[in-house]
Amino acid sequence: MALAMATTAGFCGSCHAVLEGSLQLSGSSSRLSMAKINRIAIAKSGLRVRAQQQGSAETGETSRRAMLGLLAAGMASGSFVQTVLAESNSTLLATPTTLPAKMTKKIRVAGIPGLLSAKSDSQGLIRAAVKLNIDGLVVDPIDITKLPLINVEDNPDIPPEVEDFINHVRRADAILFSAPEYNYSVTPITKNAIDWLSLRSDSLAGKTAAIISTGWDFGGGRMQYHLRQIGVRTNLHFINAPEVFVRTTVDEQNPPKFDANGDLIDDNVRAQLQQLLISLRDFTLQLHCHNLIGQNKTLIS
Repeated sequence: MALAMATTAGFCGSCHAVLEGSLQLSGSSSRLSMAKINRIAIAKSGLRVRAQQQGSAETGETSRRAMLGLLAAGMASGSFVQTVLAESNSTLLATPTTLPAKMTKKIRVAGIPGLLSAKSDSQGLIRAAVKLNIDGLVVDPIDITKLPLINVEDNPDIPPEVEDFINHVRRADAILFSAPEYNYSVTPITKNAIDWLSLRSDSLAGKTAAIISTGWDFGGGRMQYHLRQIGVRTNLHFINAPEVFVRTTVDEQNPPKFDANGDLIDDNVRAQLQQLLISLRDFTLQLHCHNLIGQNKTLIS
């Protein structure tokens, strides 16, 4: 019987509590059982679990099952775990010092603007998001300037520049849409990008998403609600809060929020953007964690 300790952090996020207990794996049935012993408080630095494993061979598959069993038991018992065992490829070893102290994978967010001009507010908001320092998250700006207008009826082949665009988005864990409101709806640029992405079902399906909009009166609110409706068809999971609407009306009570180059100069909007991305990060972790348990529920007894 070997005792092993493992620590996961970074990409895994944080948790409030997890169960400490023993876990047994039967060789024939490949099922896990875990006795509840007590709860231990966990700091924000990551998730730490202790597992007892029976058997002569300590394989990578056993490691994954053990970690999944402990994670599922913690969640089922009511503990709030924001963690993903996405990189659980190493075996459980006899000494904890041989395991990495921190996982470095971050949530990758594809920033998709709704206008082509580099001086547009939507492009400026994507640049502002890239510059924010948010633990466990990185924003990748996506170039949409080379996308042609979709025309699959006359030309069913996807152009190379569109394939590159789709592949960039496919590698992301989440999407940040930044766009103005046009005639109570999304811009043609935003709709065109989504329509191209929808031709590859794995580019958007199951991903989380957030929206920051601009507009003259309601701050682009009507566009946001229409975009959420479009996202239903592509199986996007939008966060519900916070909702960030940026009013671009300039008067005595509302100074400019962007400079002549389209760069964000309003600290209040920057703070709202940061909270939006933090919420997107946390929701992405929760969704991944839920999906991970659902895919492996047959292993848990």
